[in-house]
Amino acid sequence: MVETSGGGETWWEYLNRVTDKASQVEIARAAGVDPASVSRWKLGKNTPSADRVIAVARHFGRNPVEALVVAGYLEAGEVDATVELAASASALSDDELLTAIGRRLARAAASGHEASRDDALRDDDALRDDDAPPPVSELHAARRAGS
Repeated sequence: MVETSGGGETWWEYLNRVTDKASQVEIARAAGVDPASVSRWKLGKNTPSADRVIAVARHFGRNPVEALVVAGYLEAGEVDATVELAASASALSDDELLTAIGRRLARAAASGHEASRDDALRDDDALRDDDAPPPVSELHAARRAGS
């Protein structure tokens, strides 16, 4: 059998528990695979790809992270921390990007260093520290409020 990384519940045992022992055909539909693939999961010959794990979890109303841990894609210790998603600079609007550049230039001027245009634009795909854009959820909320 394919064991989870912690030696606990197998993927098939997890499926039986969270699907209330749904048929292999129903699980296959939820995962978007053929029933033969589900049969291989049951026999422990393989586990589904991460995207199939997520599809099954969502279909049966389970947390996809939980399913990824059971399937062995994540370690339980990796999910103890809160995950905060931040937008990359390429996802920012022009106004949001200009605001971040303005903060960087103001900070450089306040510290007595002359900031060049190149310094202000450096790392445009990875804004640092307080230049980092707000979490995606805040950006979406601000956009909804502005529309």
